[in-house]
Parts: sequence; structure tokens; C-alpha cells
Amino acid sequence: MIAVCSAFKKGLIGINIKGKKDYCEIDANCGHSEKMLPAIDDLLSKNGLSVVDNDCFAVVIGPGSFTGLRISLGLIKGLCAGISKFNVVQITSFELMAYTYIKSFSPKTDFWCLINALSGNIFVAKFNKNGKQLTEEKVEDISFLQNKEVFVGLQEENIGNEKIELNCIDFLELAEIKNKQENYVNINNIQPLYIRKSQAEDDLERKEKNLKKI
Repeated sequence: MIAVCSAFKKGLIGINIKGKKDYCEIDANCGHSEKMLPAIDDLLSKNGLSVVDNDCFAVVIGPGSFTGLRISLGLIKGLCAGISKFNVVQITSFELMAYTYIKSFSPKTDFWCLINALSGNIFVAKFNKNGKQLTEEKVEDISFLQNKEVFVGLQEENIGNEKIELNCIDFLELAEIKNKQENYVNINNIQPLYIRKSQAEDDLERKEKNLKKI
């Protein structure tokens, strides 16, 4: 297993190959394009492994940084290109957040996972205390947080009334669970989970509408 997440400012990498487990967290501040592949190479080299020793990949598909999601998906597709037989599991950002929250806090009620979507919006998805997702991923206005419910946000984004910090150990554990469940996807069909248009696309549409008014 090689598990990669570049959906957020901090990159997460975990490997479990031939009984050897290792991890790497990259405080890349969105500089994943330069740092993720060398970090994977370093992990493999340090443990006397090669990418051809691996037979399963895991990747976080979002929501999160538009660029970060493209980087991790492109990276996984590139690594798979040199291997004849492999499996791929995909994990949403919300699934990873819910897994980390449940493991750390053992909640007694349903809860919402939140990700900052910028421009006064948030990405949200609701889970029950056992980790089952209850709603589809969607975008809400920040005023959604005024509801009296449990909102789980990322420490680095400082939103929500409960805060978590994602880590490589939980990420690799969840990836291995999905691998055991044989919850595989076709590498050619895997797509980033964007939910909404990027900030650049929103800005472009706004400019085009303003020009039409002139």
C-alpha cells in the first residue's frame, strides 16, 4: 500500500509494503508538486523498497485544494503506469476526517465534517457516530454553522466547534480498511471530488457577467 493525500496544506504519505510501515507528513503549504514524489521516493528507499514492490494505492480525492487534488491523482496514475497488477482505493476528505474524529473522540451523536470552501462558504457532509455518511457532500453558506449541531473542522482552518488534525497513521489505517473490503476503483475512472467550481472559475464567471452588463 502507498497512500497519498495532498488535498490540504499538509501532505500525508503512508506506506505498508512487505510488512514495512512508514510515514511522512509534508508541511508543504500547498507546495506538493515539488515535494510529494521525492518524499515517496525517500520512504521507499529508506526501507529498501521500490514502487514495483507495491500492489495497492490509496488517494484522497477531495474536496480540498483544487491543485492539490490534481497533483495527488496525477501522481498515483504516474506510479501505477510502471506496474502491471495493482488495486486503487479512493478516500474522500470527509471520510478521513470522520475516521480521525471517531477514533480520537468516540462521539455519541451525529456530526458534520467541514472544509473551508472560501468566499464565505463551506463544504459539508454529515456522519453518524459509527462513521456512516448520512448526506451527500455539498456547499453551504458559513451561516450554516449557527445550527446547534456538532461541527468537526480542521485545526489548520480553525472552523467548527470540534477540531481535528489529520495524520498519516489514521490515513493509512483507513486506506488499509478499504483495501481489506476490496473497495477498489478503476484508475482510469478516478476523478477529483470538487463539489463546486474553483475560485478562479467563479471570478471569471463574475467578470463575464459584469462585462455583459456594460
